[in-house]
Amino acid sequence: MHPQRTEGAETWRQQLGRMRAAGLDTAMVLVADGRRALYGSRYLPVDSEVLEQLLPLAAREGMELHAWIVALRCNLPSIVAEHADWYSVSRNGDSSRDQPPYIPSYQWLCPTRRDVRGFLCSIVDELAQYDGLMGIHLDYIRHPDVILPVGLRPKYGLVQDRELPEYDFCYCPVCRQAFSQQTGRDPLELDDPASDEEWVRFRWRSVRETVAATAATARARGKHITAAVFATPSLARQYVRQEWDQWDLDAVLPMIYHYYYDQPPSWVPEAVREGVAALPDRVSLHAGLFIPRLEPDELPRVIEGSLDSGADGVALFSYGAMTPAHFQAAGEVLG
Repeated sequence: MHPQRTEGAETWRQQLGRMRAAGLDTAMVLVADGRRALYGSRYLPVDSEVLEQLLPLAAREGMELHAWIVALRCNLPSIVAEHADWYSVSRNGDSSRDQPPYIPSYQWLCPTRRDVRGFLCSIVDELAQYDGLMGIHLDYIRHPDVILPVGLRPKYGLVQDRELPEYDFCYCPVCRQAFSQQTGRDPLELDDPASDEEWVRFRWRSVRETVAATAATARARGKHITAAVFATPSLARQYVRQEWDQWDLDAVLPMIYHYYYDQPPSWVPEAVREGVAALPDRVSLHAGLFIPRLEPDELPRVIEGSLDSGADGVALFSYGAMTPAHFQAAGEVLG
């Protein structure tokens, strides 16, 4: 859900009721958006007014509520102005703060930096203090896309048959120093950074350790921790430096958005099987479905295929794309 204050409590009550009637039992609510200040130009780490109103509404509908936060992608004015050094740097030496890849708002914080981890943990800790909130949901918890999903490349006129330096992150001083201390090598002097196993694993680990820090913060206050991740473990490692099957989470919601990968809906169960096979039993998987590219009559088959392939549930992105026909179709399987 992308709640807006102008909608108000009655609208949110109706939305939650519509979800519950369709057999959905959890709402992920965007309350901390690193891509922009939620309201106005000032930095609001957490939109407490929306959350405080939604929590009792969700309880009355019998819905779990999780706080959804945009994490490492960040163009909040106060962070951009005051923490230029926090931003990821490309192999070309360009900061994503000043020369973001792909689009102007694609500014990313470096997950290796302790100050960045502390910043994220402070937001998680603030959220985790809300009574009735079930968990924290991390989004954009990764490096920038070194390679875009094949279905998105034509939009930017790109041929990405290899890792190009302008999309390859992070080579900031902190990453270079940490890698050098561990290996005695400077990542900028590697012959082939894309195939250097130590450098590849270093960046996987930097994200994994950031996730672990936020997970510890959430669990210290008795909250679950989940994350939106790329479609499969293999694609996530290759495209955005995510080894999410190794993360310390309660659940993953892989974005199995078939359209992005130029695949039919029938590809979703295949991706589910790869994720389930890679995860430890303690971590549940809920297949993320891209509603704008699923017709209502396709939705039951994709949900059933996901569940039959081992998914513990599905995650529908997002409420705003759900038509009455989509809700009815979902209810046929989940209701």
